[in-house]
Amino acid sequence: MIENLGGLKIFLRNLEKEGVIFKKHFYEKIEDRPYLTEGLIFDSLKNIENILGFQKQIVGNKERFRIGIKLSSKYNLVIVCEIEGKNLYIVTVWKTSRKWQKAIQK
Repeated sequence: MIENLGGLKIFLRNLEKEGVIFKKHFYEKIEDRPYLTEGLIFDSLKNIENILGFQKQIVGNKERFRIGIKLSSKYNLVIVCEIEGKNLYIVTVWKTSRKWQKAIQK
């Protein structure tokens, strides 16, 4: 699978819109987060220059990725997803304030 940031960028570069599938949990959460849309998430994933990094996580028997993407000078987007074949399953997404992140890191 994907082991480093370069591999993730190659996967995202070749990703088709039909290959991005949103799970039920995503739709439940966006009721509280109206600023998130499928288009915003897909466009953010395709803009690979703004990817800050990723973490691989094992949840149960599944491998998940947590991808950080720079949205603006004020906000980052965090996407939790699973990769199966050529498909990317979006589990959940949220926006974080960079100012808040810096305060937490101190």
